[in-house]
Amino acid sequence: MAAARASIGGDHDGDAVVTSCQRLEAYGFGPCDCAAPERLTGHAALERLAAVTAGLESVVLGEDQITGQVRSAFAAASNELRAASDIAIATARALRAETRFESHAGHLLDKALRLSTMQPGGLLLVLGAGAMGRLIAERGHELGFRVTVAARRPPEPPFGDEFVELGRVPGLPRFDVVVGCLGSGAGEIAPRVLPACRLLVDLGTPRNFNVPSSPGVVAIADMLDEEATRPHATARRRKLRARLGEILDQRLARLAETSRSPVGAFRAEVEAIRQQELERARKLHPEVPAEVLDAVTRSLIDKVFHRPTARIRGLSDEQRAREFTSYFES
Repeated sequence: MAAARASIGGDHDGDAVVTSCQRLEAYGFGPCDCAAPERLTGHAALERLAAVTAGLESVVLGEDQITGQVRSAFAAASNELRAASDIAIATARALRAETRFESHAGHLLDKALRLSTMQPGGLLLVLGAGAMGRLIAERGHELGFRVTVAARRPPEPPFGDEFVELGRVPGLPRFDVVVGCLGSGAGEIAPRVLPACRLLVDLGTPRNFNVPSSPGVVAIADMLDEEATRPHATARRRKLRARLGEILDQRLARLAETSRSPVGAFRAEVEAIRQQELERARKLHPEVPAEVLDAVTRSLIDKVFHRPTARIRGLSDEQRAREFTSYFES
């Protein structure tokens, strides 16, 4: 993983690199010579980014942790690159608003239990106290496990029934399930330092536990392979991906409307008002991050003016459409 990051660095200076426990993807303008095994350009790249942001490319369909990781990746990018990401993020948000996703990353525990045919309950050891570890621990509680969390330092705020330092893990007694949530930076871990267990779940990508595959060991790749055998699961991903593409095309079509069109002029005037109010809000509330104010005001404007915009598009009389738009001119 370190080598992969290094290979991206020189070819993507100033670009956005989306990093999570299951992916390393670079987005930018222009060609590159990095060693990526897959390359997408234009519309396909934008749709891919929207799908990643919506959680359609995650092991747990619709998990929302990736959204924050995508935003962080583009935070320091150029204005042009951020503008492109805004389209993808808005598309993903629109899909999530109309879709009921009932799972989060903690439900990887459910997937592992189903693969192993093991019933939930008993003693669960979670290695790692990051976002993934917290979600696994919370889901373990919901399933009836008694949860022990092992990390370098106690998590804030605390979670789990018991905390132990990672250095004490080799001396711990037997557990029913051990789940590794240490991330790719932890490297490989030898079996001798792990307590005995009935089921070992490795959520690292690359894998953290240097143990041979067996019925008592489940990794991310095993979960992906298992889902590929279930037609209903694969069909749902295809359906959501198709709907995502429709939403993206609609948004791109709207962006193509220039100020010379009634809709373009209308939205330009509304955006000018929003920018004025946004600047005023920033002065009145300096304690609120600028990106939060921008997102809130943009979302509000989109909701308020969605129906008027749709009606302007539907007017066959262009003169009437321009007359309506003129009401908003400054």
